[in-house]
Amino acid sequence: MIIIGAGGHALEVLNELKLANHSISAFYDEINVHVNELFGFPVYHQLDELPLEAFVLGVGGPTLRRKLYEQFCGQRSPASVISSSAQVSSLNTLLGQGLNIMSGVYIGPNVTIGEGSLVNARSGIHHDSKIGSFCEICIGVSIAGRCTIGNEVFIGMGAQILPGVTIGEQAIIGAGAVVTKDVPAGVTVKGVPAK
Repeated sequence: MIIIGAGGHALEVLNELKLANHSISAFYDEINVHVNELFGFPVYHQLDELPLEAFVLGVGGPTLRRKLYEQFCGQRSPASVISSSAQVSSLNTLLGQGLNIMSGVYIGPNVTIGEGSLVNARSGIHHDSKIGSFCEICIGVSIAGRCTIGNEVFIGMGAQILPGVTIGEQAIIGAGAVVTKDVPAGVTVKGVPAK
């Protein structure tokens, strides 16, 4: 398996893959061209050098995750990383391809998560919520029941999304925000309550 990215999040993905005894062959990173090896694995910088293997995203940022996912899906299959310490409900929970579900995550019943999203450590997504594709949910986020999160949304560390709230596509929720009402597409909110 190839890990796309060679920065901090890629190392966390590597750790989860190693804990689950997955085979890892290389990293790919077109930005950090000065890094040629990480923990004994080669870092490639050109697509034509890479073996044709499944890939997993090892980067943050909704737009970057979507771009790299689409770039690599042509010849390679996307894989998901789901930490062994994550608690994912078996009751009608639907997970897209290419996800990163990191350590200590809780995903409740009747939850849907679109392709390419990142749910970071110790976050919770509760019953009947729908998360779009290529979202980044940072560490310690709490998404209450019946929430709808659009595609490519960024939710900052420790934010809380209260029950029934809808967040439009490409919105940004600041770290520590408490979101009590709907957020339109493309809008940035922060604070308690979020404005």
